[in-house]
Amino acid sequence: MKIKAAKAGVSPDLEPVESFIESSFPSCVQREKHYNTLQYEIASSSLARIFQLVVANKERLSIEDYSVSQTTLDQVFVNFAKTQTGEDEDTTLHRRAAGGRKDIKIAPVKRKT
Repeated sequence: MKIKAAKAGVSPDLEPVESFIESSFPSCVQREKHYNTLQYEIASSSLARIFQLVVANKERLSIEDYSVSQTTLDQVFVNFAKTQTGEDEDTTLHRRAAGGRKDIKIAPVKRKT
């Protein structure tokens, strides 16, 4: 979502939009927050409900632009990889996740300290 500032040259107040999204979708996760942009991951909610709530509150919250998209397989993989905590363990992907032909092993990168 891209939020309009109340006055030119002033940072927009994102707090009302954050409160609205977090109360409307309690299981949401804020993925990014920049100057005038918020990005959320919203699980288990219909696209129709998301659009309905955003459109109904767009003007009140000064939402200039917004988009809704479903999670891609690439995003699922990246998020899965980010959540892995065992840095010394290799992870074997199922053949289908690896393109259907062979298993792929992913080893963590060793960081120099």
